[in-house]
Amino acid sequence: MLDFLRSWFFGRELKILVDLIAVRDFGIPLFLAAILTPVARFAALKIGWTYRPDPRKWKRKANPHPAPIAMGGGFAMLAGFAVPMVLKSNPQLSAIFLFALYAAVLGFYDDIKSPKPIYRLTIQTLLGLATVILIGWVQGLPVWLSIPITVFGIVGLMNSVNMMDNMDGVASGLMTLSMLGYAVLGWLTKNDLVTVLGLTIAGAALGFWLYNKPPALVFMGDTGSLMLGYLLAVVGTVATWGEYPNLFARLVAPFLLSIVFITDTTFVVLWRKTHGLPVTQGDRNHISHRLAVLFGHSEWKANLALYLVQLLANAAAILVAISPIHITVIATLSVFAFLSLLSWRLWQVEVG
Repeated sequence: MLDFLRSWFFGRELKILVDLIAVRDFGIPLFLAAILTPVARFAALKIGWTYRPDPRKWKRKANPHPAPIAMGGGFAMLAGFAVPMVLKSNPQLSAIFLFALYAAVLGFYDDIKSPKPIYRLTIQTLLGLATVILIGWVQGLPVWLSIPITVFGIVGLMNSVNMMDNMDGVASGLMTLSMLGYAVLGWLTKNDLVTVLGLTIAGAALGFWLYNKPPALVFMGDTGSLMLGYLLAVVGTVATWGEYPNLFARLVAPFLLSIVFITDTTFVVLWRKTHGLPVTQGDRNHISHRLAVLFGHSEWKANLALYLVQLLANAAAILVAISPIHITVIATLSVFAFLSLLSWRLWQVEVG
């Protein structure tokens, strides 16, 4: 630990710190997404590609969207993410972008046609297998175990982010913070690929968030949520390739940066299962909705609460990545205990 602190401002660490704030990695996607999101919104409104939030999500008097909202924000994020990736001329980054584009196309088809869940899961599984073949898999475990975990993670997180996109600003804000956490994790573990991906995706997500925060002017749709979910899974996979003090840190630190999305999915699936509801049917039983009810139907307060939880997870992931094994275990158990208590409290909230 002392050696790490001594090297904080010297050598390779300082160079990567400069890269962290480089315009090419964060500023370009932020700028592009910020200027292209209004363009996408205008085009969506012109052609009538809009969405009226499901009345099941909110009581009528509390619904923040009395009129349909433009879709298309996912394409703005995709464009913001694409340009820096193309400029890098890196084969791995190019493959990740192409698969992210594939996920966005799947999401767009889902926005337009709403295919049966089994078809979407099949295509997501194929995407996961292609990722394993052309990009790689989770490191630190036997290959026979790492490959199915990687594929399951890709399918799971694509759907987790899609499910988390249930309230203005939530998915885009959490994605921004999670990716910034990955950027720092990549820096600490000498994994430049994760640092670049984290900054680039965070910039694109933040540029979109400026128009998606409550009350939203534009939605990302499944086009954006499936793309972001794929990227979250891939960055988490690549993050296991870095330098860690132990195997526990290698596996747990990336996991913690996605844990808010995973917690929400676990929560809402358990709720639906225990109350006899279809798992794939949208409702207002997500953590975000319950937080909003707890705070007097305030979407902003619900957003801020979730952002704070994500920052807590970021801090824990960073601590796990640089600490001895006993500290990493304590930090991990503390996060799980906190999220369990939070979930238990929100389970008691009556959403009506």
